[in-house]
Order: sequence, then structure tokens, then C-alpha cells
Amino acid sequence: MNHLAILAIFTLLALLLGCGGGGASERRGGSPVRLLHSPELNEIMKNEVNQPFSALMFLVFHSAESDPDGELDFAEIKPPVMTLQLGISKVRAMVNPPVQTAEAREVFLTYVDSLVRDSESLSQALAGKDRPRMEQVLQKITQTCNDCHHFFRLKIVGEGPPPPSVVMVEPALLP
Repeated sequence: MNHLAILAIFTLLALLLGCGGGGASERRGGSPVRLLHSPELNEIMKNEVNQPFSALMFLVFHSAESDPDGELDFAEIKPPVMTLQLGISKVRAMVNPPVQTAEAREVFLTYVDSLVRDSESLSQALAGKDRPRMEQVLQKITQTCNDCHHFFRLKIVGEGPPPPSVVMVEPALLP
């Protein structure tokens, strides 16, 4: 998949996604599932993770195309890297993540710990002006986010009015 397609997919997801929850939903069997709500997590994800990550995807994968020398503007990349790293640290510091069981909490924290390590790697790659490493780390962060959202069954509202700013999360129920 080319970089432009990845950016387009991620930008669409970033606009639609965040973490948090509220309300109720139906499971395949038709029984309601309690959806969790975390305004704190939603706010962090919306402003300090999704936005800088979307900016980084563009700046790292596409902004050099418009530069006559084909070089990245590392000074322009630094603020979103720092914001992303801070946002991920805030998620990691949450005392009560929006999960229902100790096992789900462990899974949530495992995903977040991976993001902490990757955001540190991204910062190191930026300091070394290592574009290939930055691209690699951003792709890894994308996969971790997708895996976490899949595990916790992040709901995407696809019909009707625009989705609310708070996105619902349905805890994964293992067979």
C-alpha cells in the first residue's frame, strides 16, 4: 500500500476514532453490552495523540515531496513528536483506564507500554534525523493503535449524523 493511501486511511480513522465510550450497543446475539466512557481518555486521544500522529504521518511520509531537496523539515516534526510522546505518557499514567476486568486492564496497559516505547524510539529517530526509522516506528504505532482498537472493539458510527466527539468502546469478550 502506498504512503498516500496509508495517510488517507489513518486521517479518516483519526477523525472518526478516539477512545472513551458511553451508551449501550447490541452484541451479535442481540443482548446489550455496557459500553465504557472515559472523557479523560477521549480528550487525551483526540488532542494529544490523534492530532499529532496525523500530522506526523503527513510530515514524515509526504512533506518532503514538496521540498526541492526532498528533505524533511525536522524542526517542524519536533513539536508533534513531543506532543504525541506526552499524550501517550498521560494515557499510561491513567489510574482507571476504561476496562472492566484485571485482564483487560493488563491488555490495555500492554498496548500503551508498546506505544510508550515506540514514541521514545520516534523521538530518538528524530534526534538522529533518521527518516527510514521514523517511517518504520510510525507504521508500528499505526499497527498498535489498530490492534488495541480491534481488541476493545472500538465502535465507528457510520450512519446518521456526524459521530459524537466521544467514541464508544465495547470491551472484548473472549469465548
